[in-house]
Amino acid sequence: MKVYSSEQLPVYQVSGQELRIHWDAQEVSTSGMDDEPRTQWEQNEALCNVSDSYGQLVAKIIGSVYDYNAEFAAINDGGEKYAAYQAFRAQAKQLADGWLNKAA
Repeated sequence: MKVYSSEQLPVYQVSGQELRIHWDAQEVSTSGMDDEPRTQWEQNEALCNVSDSYGQLVAKIIGSVYDYNAEFAAINDGGEKYAAYQAFRAQAKQLADGWLNKAA
């Protein structure tokens, strides 16, 4: 899911037993309620638990972008959709590895 904040969030953010994993942060300009330009951060976020296993982390990261039907369609459609899915899957694995290496 996409989240927005006034500052760039850390890749791994822990609150109690909750782990929020952020990636692909981009600074974007928008207009506020008063039509004044403002800058904010847009990034993807997966909600996990600090004790999740590698497989659970990867599944939750992928699930934050692809629901079951979209994931199934990307796998079966092939082509560019499949390539994008596989690239994201590799990124999800790297993010999971990063947390598990950090927490060890």
